[in-house]
Amino acid sequence: MNNTEIQKQNIYASVLSMKQQRKKEKSVLCDTVSLGAYRSLTKKTNAGTVWTKALQTALSEHACVIIEPSEEVYWIDDTVYIPSYRHIEATGATVRLCEDCNVLMLRNEHTKDGTYSPISDSDKDCNISIHGGKWEESHTARAGYGISGRYSPVSNDEENRNFYGVSTCMLFNNMEGLYLSDMTFSHTAGFAVQVGDIQNAVFENISFDSCYADGLHINGNSRNLYLANIKGEVGDDLVALNAYDWRNSSVNFGEIRNVICEHLYLSESSRYKAIRIESGVYRYADGSTVDCGIFDTVIKDVRGIRTFKLYMQTPPYVLGESPEFGRAGSINNLFFEDIEMDLTAPIDNFGPYKAQDHLLGNFAAFELGAEIGCISFENIKLTLHRDKWKHSHLVCIGPKSTCIKGKEYFDPYISSHAKTLIFKNISVNGKSEKDILPLIREIEFHDVNKDGFSTAKGTIGNIVLDGVTIK
Repeated sequence: MNNTEIQKQNIYASVLSMKQQRKKEKSVLCDTVSLGAYRSLTKKTNAGTVWTKALQTALSEHACVIIEPSEEVYWIDDTVYIPSYRHIEATGATVRLCEDCNVLMLRNEHTKDGTYSPISDSDKDCNISIHGGKWEESHTARAGYGISGRYSPVSNDEENRNFYGVSTCMLFNNMEGLYLSDMTFSHTAGFAVQVGDIQNAVFENISFDSCYADGLHINGNSRNLYLANIKGEVGDDLVALNAYDWRNSSVNFGEIRNVICEHLYLSESSRYKAIRIESGVYRYADGSTVDCGIFDTVIKDVRGIRTFKLYMQTPPYVLGESPEFGRAGSINNLFFEDIEMDLTAPIDNFGPYKAQDHLLGNFAAFELGAEIGCISFENIKLTLHRDKWKHSHLVCIGPKSTCIKGKEYFDPYISSHAKTLIFKNISVNGKSEKDILPLIREIEFHDVNKDGFSTAKGTIGNIVLDGVTIK
């Protein structure tokens, strides 16, 4: 067994051990109550019965709360927080945010905002689990960052409000020990679940029904994560591993390490068929920086995805102005395995791609833009349509650029490098691929925007195919 196989086995051993420990911790919670025992704390509205105060009180007073199966919807009109050592059983129940509620539905008790400086973990929450239930918002489209799923109501200083980067149905951070299982999310206008600064978390058998942004949105300072059997219809990433992210979509920055993501199935009806795995260097308010790297991660058995996006991307900026601070982050020991992809078109089909520009129009199933140690690709079945898209590839590395109405949407000044890319059992259009170099593109720009911020290149050190070093 070679070193990469040993590393992958170590990831499985440690993460699956964590999962078993989480099951044990969940099973010992007792002191159970049915939510119906708190019906006297409900209120009637035109929509139905609102259970916010009842659920909050039940969670404050008991370790296990059973939301009984019912055809009646359990309406929520404000955020409910979950203390440590709590379990919610909701099989057969539907819990829905009221139509005029713009704050998130559930969060742990001691959430923290790490936007401006790293958080302290002096009062971490621990051992929270939710099993079963349909968890809904009352939306029919994506609302936009900060419009739905807010941490708090509208403030007088929206640009500097706390938890600016929260836009989700459920938020869990500053935590150790989370187990979400057999849950369905529907009509979420922001992320369904957003987490960060978290250790030892399991997300298992999670479905999305008509959701409009990311499904599971994982942010920085997160380690020991198991995500399995994640499926359904979302408007953006089915799963996002965003160690680095924009300020409007994260409050936690730092590395993501020791992760298994397996059995990911995106519905054909989903609008955006991508998974983002984003590293980068983030700068805090005092000028200090953190490498939001992604390490020791397995992505296995994936269907319905067109592109994996592994490049650094800052917010769009006006040509001639300086872009927001950002540098390529680190990636190492990343394993892609048992993945089927049909690259029918560029995932971001902007002008240069439509025009099939020989320089700006390159795209791939795996788009790299980081400081990479090693990535392994095994049992990959790719369909390319080079008769229609001549600049499509299995892998590309390097800068990207698209300008629309004087704005640059990528970061054509950020260089990247991969020390080693390992390929094993790769097939393209049904044929086992023995000559992989024509499927890989290193991209290099020389001031493509004529603005001083558009020179960069992507390079690869070693390429190994089926155990043989070919570069």
